[in-house]
Amino acid sequence: MQISFCNGNDKEYQYKLNNLLKDIFFDFMFWYDLNLWDENYESYSIVDKDEIVSNICVYKTHIIFNGKRYSALSVGAVATKKEYRGRGLAGTLMKHIIEKYDNVPMYLSANDNVVNFYPKFGFRRVYEKLPVCECAVNNHIRPNKLSYDDPRVWNYVYNRVNFSKKLDCLNSVSINIFHIYWGYLRDCIYEIPEIDTMVIARQNGEVLKLIGVFSLKDICFSELTRYLPFTGVKRIEFGFMPYWPDVNYTMTEYETDPLFVRGVNCDLGDFKFPELSVT
Repeated sequence: MQISFCNGNDKEYQYKLNNLLKDIFFDFMFWYDLNLWDENYESYSIVDKDEIVSNICVYKTHIIFNGKRYSALSVGAVATKKEYRGRGLAGTLMKHIIEKYDNVPMYLSANDNVVNFYPKFGFRRVYEKLPVCECAVNNHIRPNKLSYDDPRVWNYVYNRVNFSKKLDCLNSVSINIFHIYWGYLRDCIYEIPEIDTMVIARQNGEVLKLIGVFSLKDICFSELTRYLPFTGVKRIEFGFMPYWPDVNYTMTEYETDPLFVRGVNCDLGDFKFPELSVT
């Protein structure tokens, strides 16, 4: 079986890949139909009888870490058709990718069922922490919600200026849109026109989770909290590394999906990878 490759909007290939992924994860066709699959997103697969039976995708990312920019690979969509498992197909694909990008750092978010697979290929597990700020928000403001497919959403995502120098992904627009269109965030999108900002947030009791903040201009944290359309908040949790100079936060341990890295030789310290940039 030969390894097939795709890094663009090949509809026939996408249809075959989706037939595999929708049975193991969920239906990806909504993202393919947005025509966001570009040369940065690569699929490596094994085809048998005109059917994709095993696959690994990588996304070529630009990461900023401690103020420096790096190239890296985000690994995802690791899947093998049930009746083809145990034949080493995923291992064959992983070896191929590592040989092609041996000197490029890689990272991936896995599930508990496969934590023993990735260390065979030089990956090591690292542990994220959650940035948390004790902060009261009591703004009796009428929420200005946006529909996930509103053109303004795309404008905020494509033209944001706010990135964390501690850790962020600089070119994950298509992945951001993927999460926004997926469905689980569709009731969490708010526009704050007073500060040219869109927030994706969810409140649970006294805790507000800021999943993503997209600003078209530099703002400070105090400005953001002044206009957040929430009340009764005493604690803010961040789905990314906060980047505002006036925010005081602590990094706390929490349970999340296992995260693995390869080719990262430094101590990452306390960090949170932006949730909306995870493939």
